Amino acid sequence: MRSVLIVGGDQIDGIKQVLSHHGVDHIHHWSGRKAGDGHKVIPQNTRLIVLITDWISHSFTYSIKRTAAKRGLKVIYTGNGAAQLQAKLEKIGNTLVDACRKTINHPFLLPH
Repeated sequence: MRSVLIVGGDQIDGIKQVLSHHGVDHIHHWSGRKAGDGHKVIPQNTRLIVLITDWISHSFTYSIKRTAAKRGLKVIYTGNGAAQLQAKLEKIGNTLVDACRKTINHPFLLPH
């Protein structure tokens, strides 16, 4: 199962379509604005995190980044919009599975 966590954003239908096109089987979404979002645990089967930077605080972004690094998860930072995410995914590779295996030197991905 290829699973992605989207953090931030309200209207993410376009982003979900882009991810589905890239082979994602399951999508989790946290708005990043609810008080309890900061205490949630990243789902175990998550392979990639998409951070929509327009809609979350710096402290929440840092928390997600730190947790992802500890678990060896890749993070893509994008603005709110399917076109921005699509452009970043095209730079990374043809499928999301490839993105999860790219080297740590890619500018849109966090190191392990």
